[in-house]
Amino acid sequence: MTPVASPARRPAAAESRKRSTLVWIAAVLAPVAGALLIAAAFGVATVRNDSMSPTLHSGDTVVFDRWSTPVRGDVVLLVDREGWSGTADTLLVKRVVGVAGDVVACCEAGSGRLLVNGGPLDEPYATEERPGGDIPFRVTVPEGAVWVMGDNRAESADSRLSVSGPGRGAVALEALRGTVRLWWGG
Repeated sequence: MTPVASPARRPAAAESRKRSTLVWIAAVLAPVAGALLIAAAFGVATVRNDSMSPTLHSGDTVVFDRWSTPVRGDVVLLVDREGWSGTADTLLVKRVVGVAGDVVACCEAGSGRLLVNGGPLDEPYATEERPGGDIPFRVTVPEGAVWVMGDNRAESADSRLSVSGPGRGAVALEALRGTVRLWWGG
């Protein structure tokens, strides 16, 4: 006579295989899903010029988040829709100097410092003698935009170049790719 497996044992074995398969699938899919979420939330880019020196240099690598709204002082990546770099749609790295509603003006008499909302902006990262530049301007940053400048003002093509244009140098938030959160030398 051939032994017959008990009916209680077969479903238990099948359940065990099913559970094992589900655990294996979850173990494979969880890291993949996590990696996709991280890739959607963060990006990596390489700095291509020295307009942010001494903070960032050509060849440095930056990690940026794609979800936060930048505040004054943040370093951001943006698409050059104004052609400041000489090539439209190039990715630029700049510092946010003004946010929506801010009045950005150049410059404080004597020191040449930028004025934001009537007060001088403390910019320890800007090493120039006249960090605001030499061309006077006064702009109000519109809603949904920021005003950006490079830390290396003498070498930076930034919002100052478009101050007489229709957007008065403001960069739409839609043109931002993210806020830099981490960087290291190249």
